[in-house]
Amino acid sequence: MDLPWELRRRGFKDSLRHDQRVKDAIRKNLRELIAEEAIITSDGRKTVKIPVRYLDQYRFKYGQPQPGVGQGPGQPGEILSRGTGADRGMRHGPGEQPGEATYEVEVPLADITQMMLEDLALPWLEEKPERQIRTASHQYTDIRRRGPLANLDKRRTLFNNIKRNAARGVPEIGDLQDADLRFKVWDDHEEAHANAAIYMLMDRSGSMTTGKKYVAKSFFFWMVRFLRHKYRQVETVFIAHDIDAQVVPEQDFFALSNSGGTKCSSAYQLALEHQQQHYPARSWNIYLFHFSDGDNWPEDNPACQARVTALLDLCTMVGYGEIRYDGDDIGFYGWPPQIEPLPSSLQSALQGIAHPRLCIVTLSHKDDVYQALQTFLQPRESTHV
Repeated sequence: MDLPWELRRRGFKDSLRHDQRVKDAIRKNLRELIAEEAIITSDGRKTVKIPVRYLDQYRFKYGQPQPGVGQGPGQPGEILSRGTGADRGMRHGPGEQPGEATYEVEVPLADITQMMLEDLALPWLEEKPERQIRTASHQYTDIRRRGPLANLDKRRTLFNNIKRNAARGVPEIGDLQDADLRFKVWDDHEEAHANAAIYMLMDRSGSMTTGKKYVAKSFFFWMVRFLRHKYRQVETVFIAHDIDAQVVPEQDFFALSNSGGTKCSSAYQLALEHQQQHYPARSWNIYLFHFSDGDNWPEDNPACQARVTALLDLCTMVGYGEIRYDGDDIGFYGWPPQIEPLPSSLQSALQGIAHPRLCIVTLSHKDDVYQALQTFLQPRESTHV
């Protein structure tokens, strides 16, 4: 016995609805998911497992209610018992109530990147006439009945075959004829790209604990994913520093360990020299992002202020992120989470620079990585300062 067409499609519809609910659940928890270790430590090509609350479907249950359901002693508004601290959830110790059901869902990293970064953009991106890159691509713009087999549109061809057979009372694939064939037609599309060079500076000194370093690497991980997902003509430069600064390969940048003291001006000076030598401002949009815990050598802060001021004359934007997260629920340097510590001497020095394209953020928890991305990568119109 053949099932009705609607019943045959029910499983497919349920699958689509489930996928959409999983995506909605991920989108609502982007702030927490963006710093998940399972994502940060992935190789960028595989799917990642993300814990998602069990998505139960609402349904009717038929039957007679048991006696006493929804009933109790007393009148509306009457206080029956104030309870003890344990009754109000203040008890410490093993729980007696069942937990919330969760399961791990495998999601392609590309899908998560799309959801997280779809509304972000490099701010103030300008065209550079002296070095304007134009790339040619092919775009399918039309469907025709004749063409090379390499451009055969299989889906439309099969659809036309089924439609022709259905007109004869046999709605199935078969007896393929030339009249069923459909071919895609493409046109050349030329696109101009604005060049951008992104400098990523990370403090790797001894004061950068494992938790702080994890926050910095989480931000730069998503920064790299964002750039490769959205732009073609982008160059990335990775600089790690303690007392001295070095341009390092991307793989080493994310694998460096802690050592030495802190002299942030060395990183700014190296970025300034490298930019002037390789990416002149007349031909490139220059962006610089620096992450540190702010524990800088005090005598070096005036030099940092001077170097950043010089960079702002050449860069499209300079961003500084100060990390006050130590990897646990106790705040930066033992501060409770509800008490905000004072800005570091380095952050205070940079805040003294009055420039519209200097952006400073503070990260007190690993969940703040998402907010930092949104703050630094807000789409802004390109206007001359």
